[in-house]
Amino acid sequence: MLIASNIKKEDISLVSCLQSTSEMVFIEEDDNAAIARLREQAGQYDPAAHHGRRLEAYLILSEATALWQLQTHGIPHDLQEHVDLVATTINDLVAKSIFVKLPGIPSPYPSLDRTPITRDSDTTVHLVLVGLNQRCEALALNAALVAHYPNYCRDTRLRTRITIIDDNIHASRDALLQRYKHLFDNCYYRLLDLGEDNPTCHVHRPMYEGKRQDFVDIEWEFINGRLSNNAIRQKLTEWSASSRQQLTIALCHDDETRCYVEAMSLPESVYQHHVAVLCHNSRQDLLGLLTDGGKRNSIYPYGKQCANLDRLKKLKQMGRCVNAVYHHCFSLPAGVPITAPVSIDKQTLEPLWRSVDMLPKVYSNLFNAMTMGTKMHSIGHDPHDWTAYYALSREEIDLLTEVEHNRWSVEELILGFRPVTDAEQQQVEKDISMKKELRRDKIHYDLRNYNDLREDSTGKNANVYDMALTQSIPLIIKTCITD
Repeated sequence: MLIASNIKKEDISLVSCLQSTSEMVFIEEDDNAAIARLREQAGQYDPAAHHGRRLEAYLILSEATALWQLQTHGIPHDLQEHVDLVATTINDLVAKSIFVKLPGIPSPYPSLDRTPITRDSDTTVHLVLVGLNQRCEALALNAALVAHYPNYCRDTRLRTRITIIDDNIHASRDALLQRYKHLFDNCYYRLLDLGEDNPTCHVHRPMYEGKRQDFVDIEWEFINGRLSNNAIRQKLTEWSASSRQQLTIALCHDDETRCYVEAMSLPESVYQHHVAVLCHNSRQDLLGLLTDGGKRNSIYPYGKQCANLDRLKKLKQMGRCVNAVYHHCFSLPAGVPITAPVSIDKQTLEPLWRSVDMLPKVYSNLFNAMTMGTKMHSIGHDPHDWTAYYALSREEIDLLTEVEHNRWSVEELILGFRPVTDAEQQQVEKDISMKKELRRDKIHYDLRNYNDLREDSTGKNANVYDMALTQSIPLIIKTCITD
């Protein structure tokens, strides 16, 4: 079932409409009506009449705040029992089509890490987003979920940077900082207002800086100013020429003409160094005519025409396999070492998925699946040849396990979890059962640097689960390719 909010009927084809004509499709006027429709359909659905399967539903919301609410707070338990739900927005689908590389689904967009970033690399990914709106927010959050690399494990100064530029940034920036408070509380970010007479850069530091080891591998920058500002243009010139940055620029304004003009008039260094420029524009023929074969051939138009529900369906398929690996780990008898499964039984995927009783946990599995292509790229695999993914060496597993913990930390902060305070940490150290109690209140003891992870109630270090998931990446991918 597909329920879409505030979307034109002719745009339904853009999201692939679940392929089958037998699927129910509802188009509602706003998010409230869409959620009401979801409740209505769930109330009429009896899982017992469908061999225990819940109603599979995709909910396309129009507001980013509505998606944030579902991802962080979930849906009532009685609704979760009846509906296998994944919610998104058109902007979120577009962002995933750009940044997430998945088996069997080609993408015309270059990776943020066009050159693999290994443990020994000194290069970092830098994404510059121009125009802070819901489109920009979706690109920023999806990049933050995907862009995690091994060199941060060697040097915590080598963080992915996300820069957001807008000529009236204050209100939208403050709203973003408020919604994702726990993420930004634990990040480095800079604030710069070029409209001031004497612009001063204000730096926010993680709340536990100097007391705990750094554990967030994403940093942020918010600049109030126009892209035509000389200081910004000078920075773009420097960033595009830097051998230590892999720069991507995304123009996000609602005004497509403004995006088009800015895409064609960036500093010459941007085009000379073939920096990927994402231009919000539905006029692909016009843009293609001007960029084809010319020096501006690294401009990539994007928009709602890129939204494809098949990508979300593939992520869900992979997320179900991630969940199966987690279940395998937790079901091993006490005293047995945590290892990856040798195979994934496709017959058990549905009942195991049904046991995921909270929507944020659903997203946690999907977010893990989003980064498999990035991780394999970091150890030298061709992202286009998924069939060549082989079993990982012990060294590769150890390295990517640490990357996985760093990725998971950002994911959990985005989903509304926070680290323990000093007092809460002492509580857990005295009574390990408090770890689970605190987690119910979205306080996670494992939100800490990888090297500072502790034992859980089973006596095992918390990293063993990340290790099993990492070891299972080739198995998950091949299971989904052959499904």
